[in-house]
Amino acid sequence: MKYIVPVLAVLSLFLFSCNNKEERETAYIKSLQRRDSVFAVINANWKFDIPAVNPKVQSKIQNWQEWRQFKQELGQKPKSTLNAFKLKTINLVKKSDSLTNNIPFIFDTPAVRSRLSTLNTKIKSLETFISLDYIPTQKVITLIHEVSEETISIQDQMAEIIYKMEIPREAGETEMLQALDTVRRARAGFTEPKQ
Repeated sequence: MKYIVPVLAVLSLFLFSCNNKEERETAYIKSLQRRDSVFAVINANWKFDIPAVNPKVQSKIQNWQEWRQFKQELGQKPKSTLNAFKLKTINLVKKSDSLTNNIPFIFDTPAVRSRLSTLNTKIKSLETFISLDYIPTQKVITLIHEVSEETISIQDQMAEIIYKMEIPREAGETEMLQALDTVRRARAGFTEPKQ
C-alpha cells in the first residue's frame, strides 16, 4: 500500500512527459515548415533589379570603392538557408553604412546624401525584419523593392548632376550667381554703418 502513491506519481509523470514530447515534436515540425516556406518566399523575391549607370556617371564613380562593393553585395544572392539571408543583410548594412565615407566631390550634395541615408534606413529595416523569429514576408518583399528603388534613385540623381553640369552657362551667369551667393558675400568683420 505504501508503494501505490509513488508508483502513481511516476506513471502520471510518464504520461504527461509523453504528451509534452509529442506537442514539442509537432511544434518543431510546424516551425520547420514555416521556416522553409519563408525561405522559399524570400528566395523567390530576392531580386535587386538595378540597371547599370550611364558611362558619364561611371567615369566619375569608378574610384568610389564603397559604391562598387555595395552593388556587388546587392548582386550576390544567398542560396542555402535563412541564416544566409541574415548574414547577407548584416553585410549590406555594413556596406551601406560606409557609402557616405568617400563620396566623390561632384556627388557630395545634400540630394545624394539624403538618398544614401534613406537607402541605409531601408537596408537596416530589412535587416531588422529578417532577423526576427517570425519573419513578416510581405514587409521583407516590400523592403527589397524599396531598396532597389532607392538605389536607382541615387543613380538617377548622379546622372542628373552630370546632366546639369553639362549645360553651358550664359554670359554673366557666373557673376550673377556669385552675387546671389550670400555665403561668399558675408564678411567676418562687417558691421552696419552708424547713422
